Amino acid sequence: MDRSARPEKEKKSGISLRKKRSKMSKIKPTIGAPKLVPMPPMPGARGVGQPIAPPGAPPQVRSRDKDRVADMVKKRMSTRFTMIPGEGEDIPDIPAMPSIPAALMAGGKGGLQGPTGPTGSTLDVSAFRDPAFDPEKFVSTVLADASNEEIQDYQKRLQDIRNRASTDLQKNVFVNRTQFIIISKEIDKLKGEMRTLRSLLTDLHANTSSLKTESSFSSTASDVQARKAANRSSVADLNALHMSHLQALWKEVEGAQKFLPSVPGRHIVVDSRNWIELNAATWKARRIVHMVLLNDHLLVATVKKKRTDNNPNAGGRPMPQQIKHVAEKCWALSDIEMVDLQSNRKGVSNAINLRVGKESFVYQNDDPGKKADLLRQFKKSSDELRKAMRAETEDSMRRRDSVHFLTGRDPLLLEHGDLLNSLSAQGAGTAFFTVDGQTKNLRYIETRLDDLDEFIAHRKFDEAVAEVSSMRSLGQNLSKSNTLVSELINLKLDERSSKLASIITADLVANTGHKSVVKANITWLVKLDYEDRAREAFLEARSKLIKKRTRQVQFEGDVSAYISQIAIVQFTLIKNTVEIYNTCFDHRLASALVRWAHIHVKEYIELLDRQLETVNPESDVYKSCMDFTKSHSAMLVDAGLDFKELRRPVVRKSRARAAVGLGLQ
Repeated sequence: MDRSARPEKEKKSGISLRKKRSKMSKIKPTIGAPKLVPMPPMPGARGVGQPIAPPGAPPQVRSRDKDRVADMVKKRMSTRFTMIPGEGEDIPDIPAMPSIPAALMAGGKGGLQGPTGPTGSTLDVSAFRDPAFDPEKFVSTVLADASNEEIQDYQKRLQDIRNRASTDLQKNVFVNRTQFIIISKEIDKLKGEMRTLRSLLTDLHANTSSLKTESSFSSTASDVQARKAANRSSVADLNALHMSHLQALWKEVEGAQKFLPSVPGRHIVVDSRNWIELNAATWKARRIVHMVLLNDHLLVATVKKKRTDNNPNAGGRPMPQQIKHVAEKCWALSDIEMVDLQSNRKGVSNAINLRVGKESFVYQNDDPGKKADLLRQFKKSSDELRKAMRAETEDSMRRRDSVHFLTGRDPLLLEHGDLLNSLSAQGAGTAFFTVDGQTKNLRYIETRLDDLDEFIAHRKFDEAVAEVSSMRSLGQNLSKSNTLVSELINLKLDERSSKLASIITADLVANTGHKSVVKANITWLVKLDYEDRAREAFLEARSKLIKKRTRQVQFEGDVSAYISQIAIVQFTLIKNTVEIYNTCFDHRLASALVRWAHIHVKEYIELLDRQLETVNPESDVYKSCMDFTKSHSAMLVDAGLDFKELRRPVVRKSRARAAVGLGLQ
């Protein structure tokens, strides 16, 4: 009602806020000329008529703009931000700045950058130790603008660092070799001590358990009397008694001989019967067993009934039921753990538990005396067996450190029974001797022999020969004070010297043409007292070389040319052999050289005789061959050898005499 009444009142009064469209539509807009609209000047811009500001002067700001900026700054500074409680507690701390690799910290532009530049800078080796080191990125960064010369210089410096690091590594290995050996020996010694400690702890535990068992069950008078009777019996009777007991066991228990063959010292300790095997889970009886305890094993045999006829015997009474024992299980005492099960379970008493590895067996007997006797004898046998094994282990360790171990690698000692017996009787612990004022044992000899074997294997002949000479002198010095060690050193050195001489001789035969190599090999053989072998090997190798070179000369039809070539080859090789021989050997051995040269001269004369067999002595070919022989053999005269066969070679006499001897003349 109110809204509809208002327009009526306005119409009556003639007042309205809306314009009348009829009047506005009649007026047409007019478009005038464009006018210039004034714009406020930019900050720093000069106005009309203002002077131009100098180039370095700051821009000019109007005071109105300054006031406006100041108002905006005050408004911004006075604004308050409300924080919701607990909103910023989960915001983590600002992370630390990541470290920049040293290889990427470039100092400038142009050329190689960073501390790893190859020219005028030092290589930063620590950059290569970075786990996140990227070679491609490093090269692209460091050698980006390097020239070819700078790259080559950088590569050379890297190679130098690599070689220096390799050399340092080798030096460290050689320096620490002695420390490694000492540490390994200490570790072996510590292992032996720990093994001994463990055995002692085991003995302590066994003795404590045995004392507890003996305190619970005192030994009966019959056991004491049986022990005294056993002590009074002799060893022979005791062995015979043990053997008879084993044979009776084999007859009574089927398959016992398979588990318990006859071994010296094996005997029966306890023969316990009427045991019941229980199920370890349900504790129910399974079967009746027969347990036999020996000094090193425990045999468990099952009791089975034999099949018999139901017919009564002659008296009308039924025949008694027969049983037999069958060996089922047998264990070594060292693998068994026997535990006494106390009467803490309902219906189970006088029971024992046998633990063999992961298996567990429970046996029960109604007689507590049998259980006590079996436990006591088991503890005693286990202790004796453990002591015997420990003594055997210690004995083996002593043998390992004794002469048997030191000489075990030399089968040659087996051929010297007297020396081996002496070494075994004396032992390594008492074989001490003095070297340069220090007390040494046979380990010192073995170490030096190992070094000698290493020199021989690596073909370090100079060091090997020096070591052999040093040990020879050591053996001679000990020949008066310690004959046994001296014989052992000489015996071991003879074998290794022979091996070394064989290797050097093979090298000598393979290189007879090189004077320096031949001289070195012969010098080594002479120091090893193998001078005769060196001489024979050298002359034999030269003989083979002469034959080889002679066969390489080809005969093409001209006898004089062939004889000339043969003479040059053979006489030159003989001359070179004489020169090398005189350089390497003493002059007192020259007779062997002369004999060798004379043999080869005779062989040449025989070859010349065969070639000139069909040639006329008056012909030019014959004369030229003789002239070649005389002229070429003159080089032997210069070497100190003058044979009459070469001064006046005669090739017809020997054949003529041979014909007369055969009756062909």
